[in-house]
Amino acid sequence: MTPATGAVRQGASVGGWPVRSLAQCAPVFLAGLLPLACAPSPPPVATPTLGVDRSAVPLGGPLEFTIRFDAAPDLAPSTEDVRVLLHFLDPDGALLWADDHELPRPLAEWKPGARIEYTRRAVVPMYPYIGEATVALGLYSAAGGERLPLAGDEIGERTYRVSSLTLEPQPETAFLAYGDGWHQSEFAGDRSWRWTSRSAVVSFRNPRADAALTMELDGRSDVGGERQRVSLAIGARTLQEFELEAGGTTLLRHDLRADDLGSDDVVELTLSVDRPFVPAERNPRSTDNRELGVRVFYLFVEPR
Repeated sequence: MTPATGAVRQGASVGGWPVRSLAQCAPVFLAGLLPLACAPSPPPVATPTLGVDRSAVPLGGPLEFTIRFDAAPDLAPSTEDVRVLLHFLDPDGALLWADDHELPRPLAEWKPGARIEYTRRAVVPMYPYIGEATVALGLYSAAGGERLPLAGDEIGERTYRVSSLTLEPQPETAFLAYGDGWHQSEFAGDRSWRWTSRSAVVSFRNPRADAALTMELDGRSDVGGERQRVSLAIGARTLQEFELEAGGTTLLRHDLRADDLGSDDVVELTLSVDRPFVPAERNPRSTDNRELGVRVFYLFVEPR
C-alpha cells in the first residue's frame, strides 16, 4: 500500500489475500451479471380484468366488483397457494386501502385458457381522501408473498391497473341514529354488528330526493322451523317485506322514493321481525336473555 495515498499497489496483498485492480475485477463482475440480465421473464399466469358497479362512490359506501382471471393458454400446473391482491391507490401510487382475499378456485384447479370469474362486495373505508383512485389487481403466494406475473397494465412490482374510482364525501344521510329496539354494538375480528329486538328504529336526515338503502343482515333461520321475515316501514307505510337467507347473510338493496321519505327533516325507518328469539330459552347453556330479532352488519343510505 502506498503510504501517501492509501492506494493499493498492483500485486500487493491485504491480510494475505491478493488484491486485484478494479479493471481486473470488472470483467468477472459483469460476466456474473450477464446471465441475470439475459434471463427470460417468466410467462404470465393469467390476464386480469375487473368491472365495478359504479364509477363514483362516497366514503362508507358499498361497491360490487366482478373480478376475472383468464388463465394463460400455456399455463403450467401449479400447487401454489395463491391469494388475490386488490389494492386501491391514490394518484401518486400510495396505498389507500387493500381488500386482499382468497381465490374462489385454487390455482391448482386452473386449466389452460380457463376463465375464473366471481363477484366480490366491499365497503369503502372512512379513509381521509377524496378524489381519483386506481384499482389494481395481482396474485401472490400465500406462503412467501412473491407476486405472480400477469398480462396487463403493470404499474410496478407485478401489480396491474384494472379500473379507477372517484371517491366522494360521505353524504349526510349516512350519519345514522340508532333509536329504540337496538342492542349495543358487538365485535369479532374485523366485523361489527348490532342486534335488533322485535322492532327497531334507525333515523337519518331526509335527502328530499330519491335514495338508495343498502343493508347486510342475518338472523336465525331455524326459529320456529321457518325463515324469519323482516319488514321495512316509514311511518304507516310498509316499504318491503322479505325472508332472510338460510345459512348466510342477506344483502338488501332498496330504492327509496322521495315520496316514501315524507316531508320531515328526519326520516325514521322501522325494521320489524316476525319471530324474534331469546338465546337462553333455546340453549340451556346460554345466559343471554335479550330478545333478538336480526343482526345488522351494515346499513347505508345515500341519495340517488
